[in-house]
Amino acid sequence: MKNIIELNEDEKDCLQELMNISYGAATAAISEIIGKFATLSIPCISTISSNQLRAYLDQKLPTEHTYYVANQLVNGYLSGENIFIIDEISSINLAHEFDLEEDEINDNEIQDIILEITNILSSATSGKLASLIDTSISFNAPHITKIHSLDEFDKRFEGEYNQVIIIATELHFKEQNIKGELMILSKNESSIFLKKALNNALDNL
Repeated sequence: MKNIIELNEDEKDCLQELMNISYGAATAAISEIIGKFATLSIPCISTISSNQLRAYLDQKLPTEHTYYVANQLVNGYLSGENIFIIDEISSINLAHEFDLEEDEINDNEIQDIILEITNILSSATSGKLASLIDTSISFNAPHITKIHSLDEFDKRFEGEYNQVIIIATELHFKEQNIKGELMILSKNESSIFLKKALNNALDNL
């Protein structure tokens, strides 16, 4: 098993605070795009080895459900890959928030909406986090896959990355609660950079 860069309690608390701020930026961006007031629940953050990712998903998500998995590569000192996973029911609810009528909702429309939301969540969250720790990052265009069970979840993530930061949240609108998981996958060098940056932030408190 690959080594994981452990965060102590102070570092986890610091990351939690920075992610709260970063998610505020993402919420504002989503509200502006959709033209509706949206809130993101306070993110629950946990850090696991990439080898534990599938077991985590098995525990958190029903195995025999349909999911959309959108991923976006991140470049820079915080390089890695952001993954947003959302179930089909939440995806349809999300389409309603874009004011689509029932006869307009189809798989292509849903995938376009998820890609747009993923791009906002990923770039706003990671981009704001990067700015808070005084670095810069860039993003590739996101891609999306539809899977019909967790057995189809891409196993390459376990081999390519050392560590996964899981940010579990719900996107709330007036009528809908939309559940999704944003996961930030990183290699050791990026995790080491993040750990040092968190300690710098703690020293400046």
